[in-house]
Amino acid sequence: MTVGQSGPDLEAVFRPDLQGLRAIAILLVVLQHAGVPLVPGGFIGVDVFFVLSGYLITGLLLREMERTGRISLLRFYARRLKRLLPALAVMLCSTFGAASWLLSEAEAHAQLASGPFAATWTSNLYFALRSVGYFEELPTRDLFLHTWSLGVEEQFYLVWPMLLLLLSELGARTQAACSPASGWLLPGLSAALLISFLASVYWTLSSPQLGFYLMPSRIWQFSLGALTYLGLSSPLAQSSRLTPLAYYSAAGLAILVGLALIVGAAIGLHPNIPWPGYWALIPSLGAALIIAAGHGRPEGRRGPLAHPALVWLGDRSYSLYVWHWPALALGFSLGMQGQPLASLGLTLLSLLAAILSYRFVELPFWKGRFRDASPRRVLLVSLLVMLTCIYAMLQTVDHPTEPRTTADPSTAWRTDVPMIYRMPCDAWYQHDRVEPCVFGTKSSARTVVLLGDSIGAQWFSMVPGIFTEPDWRTIVLTKSSCPMVDEDYFYERIGQVFHLCTSWRNSVLDLLEELHPDIVILGSSSTYGFDESAWVEGSARILARLSKAAGRVFVIPGTPSLGFDGPGCVTRHLAEDGTINRTVCVGKNREQQVNLVKDSLRRAAGRFGNVQILDLNDLVCTDGNCSAVSDDGVVVFRDGQHLTDSFVRSRIPMIRKRLEGFDGRSQSP
Repeated sequence: MTVGQSGPDLEAVFRPDLQGLRAIAILLVVLQHAGVPLVPGGFIGVDVFFVLSGYLITGLLLREMERTGRISLLRFYARRLKRLLPALAVMLCSTFGAASWLLSEAEAHAQLASGPFAATWTSNLYFALRSVGYFEELPTRDLFLHTWSLGVEEQFYLVWPMLLLLLSELGARTQAACSPASGWLLPGLSAALLISFLASVYWTLSSPQLGFYLMPSRIWQFSLGALTYLGLSSPLAQSSRLTPLAYYSAAGLAILVGLALIVGAAIGLHPNIPWPGYWALIPSLGAALIIAAGHGRPEGRRGPLAHPALVWLGDRSYSLYVWHWPALALGFSLGMQGQPLASLGLTLLSLLAAILSYRFVELPFWKGRFRDASPRRVLLVSLLVMLTCIYAMLQTVDHPTEPRTTADPSTAWRTDVPMIYRMPCDAWYQHDRVEPCVFGTKSSARTVVLLGDSIGAQWFSMVPGIFTEPDWRTIVLTKSSCPMVDEDYFYERIGQVFHLCTSWRNSVLDLLEELHPDIVILGSSSTYGFDESAWVEGSARILARLSKAAGRVFVIPGTPSLGFDGPGCVTRHLAEDGTINRTVCVGKNREQQVNLVKDSLRRAAGRFGNVQILDLNDLVCTDGNCSAVSDDGVVVFRDGQHLTDSFVRSRIPMIRKRLEGFDGRSQSP
């Protein structure tokens, strides 16, 4: 017997298993964004959505072509707008209001910048083309960052119907058969998949930002879903006859393999790999397998993904996707990141917002009283809604309704940086040339070198403040995000392995072996994702060369991060007379990772007689609790992790005494 239905309207019926697939995809995305360590690759849920969209939209359009001989573009775009715009518009307006109320002016301005682009489904272009400076942390916490995938989908919706019409017209002109799996559709969509996949791999390696955000780099995933539909609706698939036992055995195996690929990717992959590239094949093929496995299942037979709980969540997956990121990002901006209970509360809050959004916003336009609105009216109203959102957002960002101060004082704190950042000491990822900043003259009797990344460089002012001219010459050699560990690492900001860091670091060590400085002060962040062995052995390889090149080496362990934007928090809690409240903006238990790395650095330094650890973290944080404002009223952090230069200068007397406690201090002034 033949298992399942046949005919052109096969997939017009509701498939609860696909809602279950949606549920799994959104769960993975939300858990990863909430910081659950079990699924570091939960972002692959978006890739599952792309494949699923390609399958569903292609089926919808081809069935319309088979029934009517054409595609009504006006109706298609109107349906997409009715389905997606209402919930998006409500989320955008609500988030703008909440952020303007909860965040400081500078935070709101930076974290809402993509709003007008999100309202027009072009935020993926905004994120693909924007350039963010190294110390600009706030834009990386954009409250609408998640809308990039909605932009990709909408741009897919714009081009896909026309591509199908073009391929069908070519098939008709060459007198191809009418079956959707024949003619030009199959080779055309296969070519789209191949070209897009190759472009995706190329961009992922050469221009990671473009490869991640641009629709052409993702069209292969939609094409995979489309080809899955074509394959399942082909005459060969429709005429296949399987016994129930054979059908359910094959379907069960396909579901198991598909789930293994998706869940395995979520568990085994992580953000520190080039994406999408080759790796995106894993979850994408998993999604295609699950889609195919549910094809032809007899009505009344429920598969494992059609469980009512999964279907319920799948129904609300769009609303949950729209709401979860603003809820989490706002909470994290207020200092809740890294707190499991807070993350759980924020996730539940976003789920509640999704439930309400689905019931009162999505359903009325999707299946309720507004579903039969004329396409022209839908397009006109949608345009007005988008323009209104854009206008309101621009007004909110540029003219806050209730500014807390006439001028945001956080600007001064954010720009409180060492003077070396006005000099060409640090090229970040632009090149690997060694360009030291030198203070003093060659006639100085002694030389001290400050070497490290931006966390090491934040201590600059203490160096000439303690090792003073004319006796000492200070040389600064820094590269932001370049650890003083002899290991390659994937740098997420640039989307690839930071090879320039490795070559620069080696060149610097060669230079120091020629200079033979009296003292080297070495410092870098503790947040790099090295394991314990890499921290110990990679640091030891650096120290082995430095201990031979320099008379003495001091290693400053990385300082704890605050966990939120310090200047923003201080600004939000300023008293009306400008008095700073130092008891509110405190990051709790911030030293766990720092202490683990510090122990590794001690083990590495212990191998060399002239290398010592200069631990300054107790000057920054007390018992693991880091305040944005010091006991003496100095703002400590200029963002979420870097110290203000004013704070470093205020600690110079304490650091001088600490250095005097080391044996062999006779080298110092």
